[in-house]
Amino acid sequence: MALAEDSSLLGHGSARYRINTSWAKVEPSVAPVINAHGLAEDRAGRIYLVTDHPQNDFLVFEKDGRFVRSIRAGLGGGHGLEIFESGGREYLLHIDCGWHFAAEGWNPTPGEGRVTLLTTEGKVVRKFPTPAELGVRDGKFLPCDAAVTPAGTILIADGYGSNFIYEFSVEGALLNKWGGPSKDAANLSNAHGISIDTTDARGPLVWIPSRAQSQLKAFKLDGTYVETLDLPGTYAGQLAFRDDKMYTAVCWSKEKGTGKKLSNSGFILILDRKSKKVISAPGGSEPVYIDGKLQPMYQSAPVFKHGHDLYVDRAGDIYVGEWNAERRYPYKLVLER
Repeated sequence: MALAEDSSLLGHGSARYRINTSWAKVEPSVAPVINAHGLAEDRAGRIYLVTDHPQNDFLVFEKDGRFVRSIRAGLGGGHGLEIFESGGREYLLHIDCGWHFAAEGWNPTPGEGRVTLLTTEGKVVRKFPTPAELGVRDGKFLPCDAAVTPAGTILIADGYGSNFIYEFSVEGALLNKWGGPSKDAANLSNAHGISIDTTDARGPLVWIPSRAQSQLKAFKLDGTYVETLDLPGTYAGQLAFRDDKMYTAVCWSKEKGTGKKLSNSGFILILDRKSKKVISAPGGSEPVYIDGKLQPMYQSAPVFKHGHDLYVDRAGDIYVGEWNAERRYPYKLVLER
């Protein structure tokens, strides 16, 4: 099982980690999860996890894994999460992707998704209207994730539905729509996440995984297409940014040599923020470039089942949530220093 130069570490080069599989200090009888989806940090330094168990919508942890509390607002379908400030107050965005689970079993009920604004204490402020409720007929609304722009508006990626990006005001007014399927390089197929890099010299860039294409795509805030990053062999989700690096979780990868999509084959990708090249892959194969092109990547160590989302704290440690991973809590990857 090839992990790194030191077999106790995951990853490559200067981005290697020790994994803590028992980071979350909580019992399923107290705060159960089905899938551990989005993760984010509030201004108090606590880690929020959005999950789709009907008993709770969010779980809150200290960075050392101590369980703080759960938030139960009866929302269901938890998939994406964003924490942001507006008017000096901190808020949560809950992204219901439309797939609702019962407490037991694995057969979710399909429905319409919903975006809900809450305080970090768990009080519902408002439920955003769906595009259909606003007269926009793009099919069933099944959003995956959201990001807050520098202007304070909210971009919502309808990654399980239309693949359009909807821009809303905090008050719930629809301001713009862009993206979606197309026949050119800007095409989005399973827009599974959305995040904004405000540090790019070209101006703020909206990064969206076109997961079914094994690509990450960048757009300007108005939806103008900018560039594509190819990640062959991987099905990656939302990007996270920290200092000089970019991070994403891979849900599935392909079998080395055959190109067959494999279950239970996730890992993590870490990219250099400037060059946009993969520099490390905890749980995955060592990144190799030939003539400037990344060669197909694959799981090399059975650490993760299906990486779904991640968060990177100021210390460079990574919190990883997984889909369809036997109801386990997030793992923490501690950067080797």
